[in-house]
Amino acid sequence: MSKSKKNGKIGIFGLGLTGTSTFEFLKKTAKEIICWDDSVENRNKFTQEFLIPIADPKWQTLDMIVISPGIAKSHPIFLLANKYNILISSDIQIFLEENRGTNVIIVTGTNGKSTTTALIGHIIKSFGLDYHIGGNIGLPVLALPQNAKGYVIELSSFQLDLLPTIEPTIAILLNITPDHLNRHGTYAEYCRVKAKALDGDGIKIIGVDTKESRELYEKLKNSAEKKLIPISTISIKDGISCNYSTLEDNFYDFTSYNLPELKSLIGNHNHENIAASFAACRAIGLSAKEIITHLQSFKGLAHRMQFIGKLGKISFYNDSKATNTSSAVSSLSTLSNIFWLAGGVFKEENLLLIEKTLKNIKKSYLFGKSKLLFAEYLEGKTEYLICNNMESALEAAINDARQEELEANILLAPACASYDQFKSFEDRGNQFINLCYARLSLK
Repeated sequence: MSKSKKNGKIGIFGLGLTGTSTFEFLKKTAKEIICWDDSVENRNKFTQEFLIPIADPKWQTLDMIVISPGIAKSHPIFLLANKYNILISSDIQIFLEENRGTNVIIVTGTNGKSTTTALIGHIIKSFGLDYHIGGNIGLPVLALPQNAKGYVIELSSFQLDLLPTIEPTIAILLNITPDHLNRHGTYAEYCRVKAKALDGDGIKIIGVDTKESRELYEKLKNSAEKKLIPISTISIKDGISCNYSTLEDNFYDFTSYNLPELKSLIGNHNHENIAASFAACRAIGLSAKEIITHLQSFKGLAHRMQFIGKLGKISFYNDSKATNTSSAVSSLSTLSNIFWLAGGVFKEENLLLIEKTLKNIKKSYLFGKSKLLFAEYLEGKTEYLICNNMESALEAAINDARQEELEANILLAPACASYDQFKSFEDRGNQFINLCYARLSLK
């Protein structure tokens, strides 16, 4: 972003957390700044004097429009910017240009990016280094302290899609499986957007356990890319792998390390997150043994395989962040004798990935907009119950689990977006937690 753009006439479209933080950051330098959001609720929370509808001619004379990642490219704001040759930017783009020369670790992938971002940040901070976490997790990047020693930034496909180029110190691509096809149109386009994370000249850490990410790794490997670190949940000869109680480093130290019990990082999906975090922390020079020590103090993320409590032989887990099938499969693969709560707004073409975890599911409880789609898929495969909402699904699951002689696990892993019945996956997860706590208090 040139100085003239930063100091020029700026429009901000989208006034959620991202847009609001962008406004606060740019209002000190902009010659003029105008804002808009299609949401009446967001507009009512904002400073009224800066609100100008995009039909106003003022939007046609701007030097730059900063657009929030939740805005689809089919929105008229993109057409307006293109018609009047106005630069389109984003908070991430501004942040990267404002912090040139600073260590920036970006983390993306279909699943695991929030846990990996938080885990890397936790390890680095445990070493006492001045790094900050933000982006698609925690604070928007422009709300972070500027010019720190380094940053760990989670990027969604929506955020990557708004970036013309990206040059991080370290880029992590964990995996690619179908997601957000309603936004990107095709799986090929979604893969193309995710691959943008690897465009720069920095260190690239790539998970090789999914087909599309493995193909990207092989393409870079064949072009003699030397700053390339593969990660996996199975042993690989030229990278870093993690599986159950062992982390194998065949890139830096060619050593295997025994892992302590990590209660906040259970499941095969977290082995990939551990491998990626270890690779990134070694890349900035941190000690291998100390990295592994600091894994033990990581508390995990809310709504990601979050253990809530136990009622007799019944354990309750909140994985509301599992908004697609591949993410749900990760948690369904971790437990057995599962009473599965699922449903919401399905975003993918089919549920075939669930097939391999059906043996772990005792019964499914389906709610939300896509419950009949789930029922159709599960018909003849496993027992299920169609429910009106998450609360009735939980009640039914508890009643059935109480009949079990074995240890039972009630798992919320919706495999769907939340916006049919909830404000967000966080809202869904928090409501589930509150419902569980109400039941647990009865024991």
